[in-house]
Amino acid sequence: MVVGPPGSSQMSTHGGEKSTSSQRNDRTISIGELMGTKTASEERKFRLTPEERSSWNENGYFVRFNVFTKEENDVLRQIADDIAVGKRPFPRGNIDQNALVRDEKVEASGIHAMHKIHHVSCYCPEFLARVRDWRLTDPIVDLLGPDLLGLNNLYIWKAPKIGLGFPWHQDKWYFNHQYRTEMTVGTWTAIDTADKDNGCLYVIPGSHKYGILKHEDLEGSQQNEFKIARDANDEDGVAVEVPLGAVVWFNNQLLHKSTDNHSLRFRRCNVAHYIGANAERIPKKDGKNIRPVMWITGETYSEKMEPVYRDVLPISDSD
Repeated sequence: MVVGPPGSSQMSTHGGEKSTSSQRNDRTISIGELMGTKTASEERKFRLTPEERSSWNENGYFVRFNVFTKEENDVLRQIADDIAVGKRPFPRGNIDQNALVRDEKVEASGIHAMHKIHHVSCYCPEFLARVRDWRLTDPIVDLLGPDLLGLNNLYIWKAPKIGLGFPWHQDKWYFNHQYRTEMTVGTWTAIDTADKDNGCLYVIPGSHKYGILKHEDLEGSQQNEFKIARDANDEDGVAVEVPLGAVVWFNNQLLHKSTDNHSLRFRRCNVAHYIGANAERIPKKDGKNIRPVMWITGETYSEKMEPVYRDVLPISDSD
């Protein structure tokens, strides 16, 4: 089976003045390529542009449009929907309901009752192929080097009218409790068009330069999964409104949040986090709840990060 990339891609710095469009070469991509097995002689087609590097350094993020087609995203959407309704096996502890449904404040069922799936690329080969896709990883190689590992990979629903946002935070604040590394990179792929009405992403450009802010418990937090970064101001935020198929690459020290979905439309996304393979895992005292780390490309260093998985993990009956 082969998967063909879309014929062209628009690229935008989003926060800067410059925007570029580049024409992609039409060609087929083998499953081996999607799984990160390029040879050293093969050119990276989707590497970072000068405009994107400038936006990354100045703003802490950049955006590309038309990275994935609707048809490609629909494959992932259908898999996630099947997981939500029990048609596809998946560890139930990694599936979260919408907090309003969970707390019986509203009634909803099926995918309308869902919030997110954790570690979806660890158990679904289609999602693992996505996080290893060159269109996501080529720019990250320019930022972190050729040896990459994948951290938590999320599929998020934000259901019409009841989908909940999350407060200002820095992902690096959480990762600092698990890994020793200078920088990690997040990618946020729009499965649906994301805008202010249905709860798009917001960022504070340049906030990756602030260092790691103190994060505190948030009173009245519905989803109860994030703390809020102290001194983050809404007036500094910029809405990242993007069409389906767009991807946002962001520094994990960048302050970001999203808002509730007030529309009649879904706002779904797939989030993947990447770390350099030379990062070190911080040992847990009890040895429990060690988050799975997936090989993406390049070398691994067992003395620093173990275990690292190359294939999807088995799902036991107890899951």
